[in-house]
Amino acid sequence: MAPPAYSWSGVYMGVHGGYGWGDSDITEEPLQIFGFIPPSLSSSSDVDGGLGGVQLGMNKQFGNWVVGGEFRLSGADISGSTNDCLGLSGLGIPPGVFNCDTNVNWVAAALAKLGYAQNRWLIYGTAGWAVAGVDYGSSIVIVPGFPVITLPSGENDTADGFAFGGGVEYAFTESVSFGVEYTRMELESEGSGLFLGGILSSGDREIELNTVTARLNVKWGGL
Repeated sequence: MAPPAYSWSGVYMGVHGGYGWGDSDITEEPLQIFGFIPPSLSSSSDVDGGLGGVQLGMNKQFGNWVVGGEFRLSGADISGSTNDCLGLSGLGIPPGVFNCDTNVNWVAAALAKLGYAQNRWLIYGTAGWAVAGVDYGSSIVIVPGFPVITLPSGENDTADGFAFGGGVEYAFTESVSFGVEYTRMELESEGSGLFLGGILSSGDREIELNTVTARLNVKWGGL
């Protein structure tokens, strides 16, 4: 007699860890001066680094189809910088005088899942909403050649936006499974400008973030 097919129905929790990379785009909108609106200033930089955290979710299987939802929270150290902040080299300011950096500290996401199961194998897609804590910093080198003499400034933002991805998972036992997942997040935030406490400009900031994580889950119960 053949053993019964594995069921993905149940509540699960687990841990994940992996790598993230993407682009950080910073745009500064200078304040009006006597009715004159200066042009926007913008720059981009690559970001990358590690992340890891926990997830909690549930699945319900209907035949070969699996639907579910998941909440995850990750600590992160995904960072990058540019030495031509806001593209000021085009205005005659040498690269390295005005620098910008971006650091993603944490990421949270709530995602819906739709998958197709073949016994202990599950392939699935996800879509939902993500939120991230991002530190944006800027510094001006006051004396060229002496980078320790700087005038720093920055903002702590909460960026949010659409997230989607997919993965594959295999159940080793009735309760333990391992998988790999890719997620893309398109996050935006608005706030004060990065220089002099934001008194000279406002900021629009975007991060396009990709992550690949290994995941270990423990499932219990049935739905």
